Amino acid sequence: MRKLRKNIGLTIFIFLAGILIGTLIGDILGLLLPYGAVKRVMIYSFQIGFHPVTIDLHIIMLTLGFMFKINLFGVIGILILGYILKWLY
Repeated sequence: MRKLRKNIGLTIFIFLAGILIGTLIGDILGLLLPYGAVKRVMIYSFQIGFHPVTIDLHIIMLTLGFMFKINLFGVIGILILGYILKWLY
């Protein structure tokens, strides 16, 4: 059971790190490239998540939400880090 928890935690970390690193690289390359078809592919992204929801309880106000912005390089980052994970374990 302990090994399963470690693998799930590591898999979630790899997924999030792949999205973060890949999307960051895609955004930077999108800024550097001249406008054209390649740049449109690099900067096109979609969002997955929940928009912010506010709960007002008159004593406390809570705002909850999260969004993942994923582009082509985010998906490539997930695949590369997933391959590294498979290679390590």
